[in-house]
Amino acid sequence: MSTGLSWQRLVPLLLVPALGGLFFTLQRMDDSGGAGSPEASTELPRYTLHMAELTRFDADGNPNLFGTADSVEYFDDQSGRAHNLAMDLVASDDKTWHLTSPAATLPARERRFMLEGPVVANGQWPDSGEKLTIRTDRLWIEPDQHQIQTDAPVHLQSPTRTGDAVGLRSDWTARRLQLLHDVNMTYQAPKTRHEAPR
Repeated sequence: MSTGLSWQRLVPLLLVPALGGLFFTLQRMDDSGGAGSPEASTELPRYTLHMAELTRFDADGNPNLFGTADSVEYFDDQSGRAHNLAMDLVASDDKTWHLTSPAATLPARERRFMLEGPVVANGQWPDSGEKLTIRTDRLWIEPDQHQIQTDAPVHLQSPTRTGDAVGLRSDWTARRLQLLHDVNMTYQAPKTRHEAPR
């Protein structure tokens, strides 16, 4: 995703260009007319989008992130908050991670953003392709590096192994998944088929 998910630019990216231009125009009007208003609260959003959709493209023009949110709030400091998110992180081999989260923090002047829990990520183990579900309280999405990561406890569940760890890092295009600390995994032995007695 070469076009950054900078939340300074998120609002125009979520809208058609005409509406994006309108937002910038309104922002300039707000900056020029509201600078002397001490009553203005920085805790209130400047804009709110409802039923927002986002598609992000890589350097070759291929989509590698799709996202929807019930609402996105955009603040004067160029930060944002999103609510009830669903997101697909798409790799070139069509191995897609599906993420859901009730909220996200969009830091000012940054390309990354943080999903806030309970975060549920459904994908695959890199080594076997087996379906995998990850649960955690927070998860950073870094679109430029195609990475998801957290320093929070994570729980992993799949048909043949379950486990817990503190911290996780994954590259969704290179299909790498690294558990960072205090890893505790339980493996289930594969079921064997017994021949019926003759």
